[in-house]
Amino acid sequence: MAAPARYNFDLDFRPQSQKPALSKVEVPAEPPVPEVPKIELAEHQRILAGVEARARAEAYEAGKADGQVAAARTLASEVTRLVDLGRAMQSRLDADRQAVERMAVDLSLAVGRKLAHRLIENEPLEEIIVLIRECLGPLRKAPHLVIRLAEADAEAIRPHVDKQARESGFEGRLIVLGEADMRRGDCRIEWADGGIVRDTNSVDAEIDAAVGRYLATRGRTAVALHTDPVRPKPAQSL
Repeated sequence: MAAPARYNFDLDFRPQSQKPALSKVEVPAEPPVPEVPKIELAEHQRILAGVEARARAEAYEAGKADGQVAAARTLASEVTRLVDLGRAMQSRLDADRQAVERMAVDLSLAVGRKLAHRLIENEPLEEIIVLIRECLGPLRKAPHLVIRLAEADAEAIRPHVDKQARESGFEGRLIVLGEADMRRGDCRIEWADGGIVRDTNSVDAEIDAAVGRYLATRGRTAVALHTDPVRPKPAQSL
């Protein structure tokens, strides 16, 4: 089978003279290419070197500022640590000092008590005679006076009591009673409307209380001195 003939609708079979003139198609012009600025290589290198130098200088200053801030923070942290360490050391020193003071006081009290008891054993009537002398003068008009002391010293003190009564002008009745439950060196002096007691245990308790108050005051003073130390100020950002 033969191939179909190609259509000829787009062919113009008129003579050339009769054909219409073709219109000229205008082709748009290409945009102008901008001129690229050019500089000498040496100038380019000089500008590049300046930019690099400024960049290095700015980076150095920024690093320097960051380093100063970091150093200030580190310094503040170290100062705070040293202050805390100093406070801890001071607290330990205060505790050690108070312990040494306490031991010294305890030793002094122990020695003092031992000496006092030894003196009382050797001279059990001395303090009692002094106390009687102090009472007889103001009480010389009292109708009677009762002196109670250790049973072992009752007879030995009678001559001293009579002598003190005569010297002070005591006009009442003197009664000396020995008590089995009283320690040597202790005594009670009683009159119609009052009395006075010398008791070694009470004296020891008063001494212990006074020492306790003294040590407590020393401890509070030490705490007050180290409670609020000067703290370093935090570093400020630059």
